[in-house]
Parts: sequence; structure tokens; C-alpha cells
Amino acid sequence: MFSFFKHKFKFFKSSQSSISIEEQLANLSKIGITLKGNIEIIDILDFKISDYEERPYIHLIMCMGRERDSVLDFISDVYPSNDVWCFDRECIEDHGDYVQVLKRIAIMVEPALSLTDIQDYVNIQEGKVWIAFKANSTNYRYSLSVQDDWLSPEIFLIFSELLAERGSSRRFFFADTGNEILVVLIERNQFHQLNKLINIFTPSTQT
Repeated sequence: MFSFFKHKFKFFKSSQSSISIEEQLANLSKIGITLKGNIEIIDILDFKISDYEERPYIHLIMCMGRERDSVLDFISDVYPSNDVWCFDRECIEDHGDYVQVLKRIAIMVEPALSLTDIQDYVNIQEGKVWIAFKANSTNYRYSLSVQDDWLSPEIFLIFSELLAERGSSRRFFFADTGNEILVVLIERNQFHQLNKLINIFTPSTQT
């Protein structure tokens, strides 16, 4: 299921005509990908607006999911959206790295899952990695696959299945953009509509 992580996603020139950034935001909002209420899109753009409009959705979604710098120091955390996450896939080197990943996931999966007591063990040389946490007061521990310093995509399968167990209809979908992993958390019945907008995402689970 996760073999595509061995290959870099190549950006393509979209066959779509230019789409205004406002229309893109509106269409993403319809499938549950939104900015936090106190953030304006102009505050988080990395490129010219025309770049976002000429390649619809891909640059905008990535922009919405990246950790921001002090330009957004007026919000409670450093991500413009809790529905999308874009980050360097080569981020696992030592103890504590998966703790940081889980803290971000914890924000995304609230309120369906409440994560506490987050721990990890990371030893790339030994080929041994595990994570542990409480989700809604139940203890969980998982071993994860090790591939150098790449984050294991199994983590999104784990949380999609936990969401399903809790009766949530939200699931993780993700894509490898080459240097980064792009992850969205939306209602599972919105996946088809997401791929109509941009067909790069893979489900973390079939349930």
C-alpha cells in the first residue's frame, strides 16, 4: 500500500485552466479543508497569487498545511489549518521525533480522539521504532517500520483505524510530493471529490 513513498511525486502542469484562489478556497471548504477562522490567506502565501491560480489546489493545500513562522504569532499554534499537514518526510532521527509527529496528529484528530501520555522510541541503527499513547484513556503501543529517517506512513493507517473505531467518518489521505508529505484529514465520503480537484492522494485505509 505504501510503496509509492519510494518514488518522488513529480509536479505536473495542470490541464485545468487558471482558477482563482478564492474559488479554490471555496471548493476546498466544501470538502472540509479550511483555514482557521482568524487567518487570512494573504498572510500565509509563499508565492505570487498567480502561481497558485495557474496550478490549482496543489500549492494552496501545501501552503495551508505548512508550519508557519512568527508572521502568525497571534494564533495558538503554528499551523494555518487543522485539516491538512505538509511536512518534510525525512524527519525521524532520534527519540522524541515521533512524539512531535503525534502532537500534531493529536490536534488534527480532536475531538474524536484525545491523545495523552505520548511516548516514542527511535533507534534507526537498530531498526527499532515504537510509539505509545493513550487515546480516550485507552493505552496503545505500535511498532513502526524503519526506512532511514523517513516517517512511516503506517502512522496514518493507525489513526484512521482508531477514528473508525470511535465512530468518526474522518480518515487520513496522503501524497508524497517529493520533498514533503502532504496529508489531509477529511470525511471519507469526500475523498472522491478531493481527487476530482487534484488526483494525487492515497487512502491510509479502505475502511
